[in-house]
Amino acid sequence: MSGGRGGSAGTSGVGGAGRGGTTGAAGRGGSSGAAGAAGRGGASGTAGGSAGTGGSGNVVLNKVFSSCRFHFGALEGAARGSSALTQQIDMFTPGWMGQKDTFDMTNTCTETASNGPLAGKIPVVVAYVAAFYAKRHFGRCDCNVTTCGANNDLCHNGAADIQQNLTNIINVYKSYAQGFASCYGTTKPIIFEMEPDWYQYTITEQSQPMTATQAGTIMGQFVDALRASLPNAVFSMDISPWVGANGADNGAEWFSHFDMTKFTFINTSGGGTDATSTKIRAANLMTWAGVRQVTGKPILADTGYGVNGSSAGHDANWDNPTYINARIADGVLGITQYNPNSSWPTTISNVRSQLATPSYCP
Repeated sequence: MSGGRGGSAGTSGVGGAGRGGTTGAAGRGGSSGAAGAAGRGGASGTAGGSAGTGGSGNVVLNKVFSSCRFHFGALEGAARGSSALTQQIDMFTPGWMGQKDTFDMTNTCTETASNGPLAGKIPVVVAYVAAFYAKRHFGRCDCNVTTCGANNDLCHNGAADIQQNLTNIINVYKSYAQGFASCYGTTKPIIFEMEPDWYQYTITEQSQPMTATQAGTIMGQFVDALRASLPNAVFSMDISPWVGANGADNGAEWFSHFDMTKFTFINTSGGGTDATSTKIRAANLMTWAGVRQVTGKPILADTGYGVNGSSAGHDANWDNPTYINARIADGVLGITQYNPNSSWPTTISNVRSQLATPSYCP
């Protein structure tokens, strides 16, 4: 996929962010589809002014994941549909959060209950609440979709919609927080990957663009709205490898506007990622190790979707222990295969013993 404003949408309520898609959104630089608590293990700020590095060196905390290892994950449907896969994964991604104004994800609670098919697996919930709100209430399209009319999309009007309806959007976050607290509980870990491609709301095409400082402040309000009811929740900030000058500074300027002590992870969001390269995506300049150093956070990666939410197929590069170990050294802590093949459970079992132990285990 190109480094432009493209990408693909999710299906079955799994979307992406930014420019693309119909159900989910797709992102600039092709990010689409496919989330921690206040700086668990937070250390001092790193280059780029990001506070709360989340630790470094051979620090093992295990406050989120029970094992200090590289983590594999799948979409909810794939994880639930294969008992062999369920045995191998540590995490799963439900449908993206925010498709309604009130909580609608009880199925995630049911499946992770003690007698559920995904008991013991950590939900990695993609919080796309603000974008879904603008799409639902104002008929906006994702940024590379023209069926809503000229410029009637998130990359022209999304920032204005969010700023003008901020209280309502925060209330949606509160509804989901209260819903999860009621049915999932407040002791088991749950990860929220926050607002994919949030950077798009600061671009000059916006009718009322946010400043980076405003973007940071609003994001903090979203996190606080969830944490108020979910003290067990941990949070992940979207990477968007095209930020700034196509990611040339590894996001240093962008992340400096956020209180990174609120986040335990950073994550990619659906546009496909490159296991074979030091760069996250070929079209962007950001590197895995660079953004890890800037933020101090371990990375949750994903393999993404194809065009319009179609299957991108199984990404076999993320099965290769040589590539995975190189990315572990760069700070990647896990990979979610969006379209795993039927032999993936066996593959995971075979490669685990060949993988390095991550330097930091939240």
